[in-house]
Amino acid sequence: MRWEPPLALLVVAVTAGLLAAAAPPLVAGVVLLVVVALAAVGLEAAERRRLRRLTGEVGRMLTDDDAGPLEVPATPAWRELGAAVTALATGYRRGTERADRERPWRLELVDSLAQPAVLFDDGARFQAANGAARELLRIPIDLAGATVLQTIGSPAIADAVRQARRHGGPVGLDVEHSGRDLRVAVTLIGDEILVILTDRTRERRVEELRRNFVVNASHELKTPVTAIQTLAEALAVTVVREPDRTARLVDQLGLEAERLARLLHDLLDLRRLEERGPLERVPVDLADLARQVLAEQVPRADQAQVELSLEAPDHAMVAGVAGDLRVIVKNLVGNAVQYNRPGGSVHVTIEPRDGQQVLTVADTGIGIPRQDEQRIFERFYRVDAARSRETGGTGLGLSIVRHAVERHGGSIRVDSLLGEGTTFLVSLPVEPPR
Repeated sequence: MRWEPPLALLVVAVTAGLLAAAAPPLVAGVVLLVVVALAAVGLEAAERRRLRRLTGEVGRMLTDDDAGPLEVPATPAWRELGAAVTALATGYRRGTERADRERPWRLELVDSLAQPAVLFDDGARFQAANGAARELLRIPIDLAGATVLQTIGSPAIADAVRQARRHGGPVGLDVEHSGRDLRVAVTLIGDEILVILTDRTRERRVEELRRNFVVNASHELKTPVTAIQTLAEALAVTVVREPDRTARLVDQLGLEAERLARLLHDLLDLRRLEERGPLERVPVDLADLARQVLAEQVPRADQAQVELSLEAPDHAMVAGVAGDLRVIVKNLVGNAVQYNRPGGSVHVTIEPRDGQQVLTVADTGIGIPRQDEQRIFERFYRVDAARSRETGGTGLGLSIVRHAVERHGGSIRVDSLLGEGTTFLVSLPVEPPR
């Protein structure tokens, strides 16, 4: 930009000089004052025009990549200003170009992360979120420019973003949001902010289940251990003083030892089934396995005056582990006998359906209250605790069944009517899942 003296200012100066030369001294002085005032006004107007032109040139330099350097040759001061503005505009353009090159890379980084991730710009405005974050936080597609609080809905996470921007370092915190336990890591990437979230809800629940399991297992083990200890002490005295009672105490001692062994066996089964390792599946004849289990349960059913029946094809092949499948059938049939009534029945059926073998165990027993149906698969949960302990139940049978069924890729469902009976339906895949 080149500066030229305003034409009006030159005219005023020449006219003032001529008038001053021809007029008396007093008039000349007044004329000079007027001229000086007009000159000041003219100079101010010229500076304003120069500033407006400079502003336009700066805007052009910021928006036009081909714009040349700013030329201000009027005075040394203006030339220095022009050089400084040119340097600033050049740095701005370079920074913008670098940010434009890096932004797609950062967006791709967010999309490639397996964990939920949200990216905000240097003003803490929403830039991008990967699919995991949109699903976890229910972020809509059209959310450009939203604040952290509007995007995530957590004041604690918004405060963590402010801290990261203020201190320039990573910030981590644990927060409960929308019923989920989240671990949050806020990190600066250049001038942008990356928020990574880890959903620890399942992990926390597993930890809680493990704590409860230890407490419940300790309580369950305490009962037979205490009984064995008491019977052993009584037996030591009875052998000497009342030998005739020895046989009865020995029988009771054996029952308590059997209960303890059953509980330990169930705990080991449950631990094994909870492991997530691969299964060595082989073809298993579910119909033949059911016939074997029912034959084993006949003495117990006769004692409880319960009739057993089976309706199944000659062969019903499924892919799985024979021992685990036996545990499923044995626990379901055993419970159907245990919680039945004299003169009741247990009917077992196996039929193919939609690429699966469906095992049904229906009894005419005491039934399950509707409010308990969702809890019967919990460890150590008993609908009738007194009857379960009286018959030697551990409270782990249905939990073992559920884990075994799910481990085989199947499903289990229960239908029950209090006072009339219960039906369990287990669906097991014929072919192993791919």
